[in-house]
Amino acid sequence: MASIVAYIELREGAITGPSLFVVAEARRIADSAGATVFALLTVGPVAQVEMDRLASEISAAGADRVLCSSADTLDGPALDVTHGGLVAQVAAHLRPLLVLFPAGGTGVGLGPPLAMRMGAAYMANASVDICEEDRSPDPASQRVLLSRWRAARNGQRKIDVSDLERPVVAGLVSGPFPPPAGEPYAEVEMVPCPDAAVPDARVIDSEVDTAADLELCRVLVCAGRPTAASAEAFRAELPEGTRLATMDDSGSPALWVAAPQDLLVLPSAQDSGLPLIACAAAITHVESVTGAGAQSPELASQAGAADTELAELAAALGRARSRGGTP
Repeated sequence: MASIVAYIELREGAITGPSLFVVAEARRIADSAGATVFALLTVGPVAQVEMDRLASEISAAGADRVLCSSADTLDGPALDVTHGGLVAQVAAHLRPLLVLFPAGGTGVGLGPPLAMRMGAAYMANASVDICEEDRSPDPASQRVLLSRWRAARNGQRKIDVSDLERPVVAGLVSGPFPPPAGEPYAEVEMVPCPDAAVPDARVIDSEVDTAADLELCRVLVCAGRPTAASAEAFRAELPEGTRLATMDDSGSPALWVAAPQDLLVLPSAQDSGLPLIACAAAITHVESVTGAGAQSPELASQAGAADTELAELAAALGRARSRGGTP
């Protein structure tokens, strides 16, 4: 039976939302394609009770088996020099149909070198579609498609996993995590960490980017350059999984590796040069929050325009919340 490997990323000891989304998407694919979902968890030295807790959460997300590897070299950011050998070892043993990485920097760092070692196709910021193909009089077949927008947003690149004669390594966009699809007691197997390809390589220092939450968000709202008070007030109104990016964030490394499922671009951010436009699965240009018509480029560039947009959108979110709807 074919296998799918879902990589699990931890931040501050907790499984990231995009990692749970990756496991859920792997489960959805496996149910259609008749595959087994392996979740790969890499951590530094941890207590057994903590390992069991993490494995239980991953299992409940939809994994059939959880592969755990714990070593000093894995206690840090997921880099190819420290983690790549382990991921390649697992892939060589399982020969998976798909290796899926969560949104954020992990897939960017580990995905391309793994694809080279496996001789696999690689796709970043991908979305998963499962299509039913009518094959009358034979039973219908399920086709698994990975797709992403081209940089110019003038078309999509698609990979039909069923037709491809080699495996696929993909980083997924960050989508909503559905209700648990599995049970919290999947089989857990400890995997030894191989010796590093460069034994003397070590991480001298590691610091979390202050804007790191941009990497993991499901919905990203882009505005121009609002005042700090206006941006802070707007962030307080945002639902879970939604973040605000402004022109002040344009140089943030976190923004360059972000891959939200939905991107909302306010008038003050249009043509602003924010780098995320080609990465989101769906982009909506919000011409007017109040429905009064699109703002002119001159107004969008004036001081205070971004503050006005955020205030209007925050009010709309508040009205939706008061009606019991989903913002």
